[in-house]
Amino acid sequence: MCQSGHHQRMTMKLLVVDDSELIRQRLWELLDFAGIGARTSAATLVEALRFARRDFPTFILLDLNLPDGNAMSIIATLKSLAPAPQIAVLTNDASALTRSQCLQAGADWFFDKSTEFNKAIDVVRSQAALH
Repeated sequence: MCQSGHHQRMTMKLLVVDDSELIRQRLWELLDFAGIGARTSAATLVEALRFARRDFPTFILLDLNLPDGNAMSIIATLKSLAPAPQIAVLTNDASALTRSQCLQAGADWFFDKSTEFNKAIDVVRSQAALH
């Protein structure tokens, strides 16, 4: 976006969707200095969709197993928003089949919460740096 001949940088807007308050707090601590503008969190599918439609996040960190269902079911809906957010799935349900299904549904990244937590954080930080 150009304004008066200068390139205007967009600030990353992050939505973290995880039903664990502990995980959400840990993510905020780790991402505190990552240059992220607006940050929102949701614990359910309903909240995630409401916040995504209201705030239009540029990046969504998405756990799959939520109290009101499996978040794989909303990936395509989230990707249909304009502008489409980038989505990184961060889950304990990290089978090869689940990974494949999430990526086919439109997720940009897929991380095993128990072994790739720091990789997910690195991706969020690198994407924030691009914004």
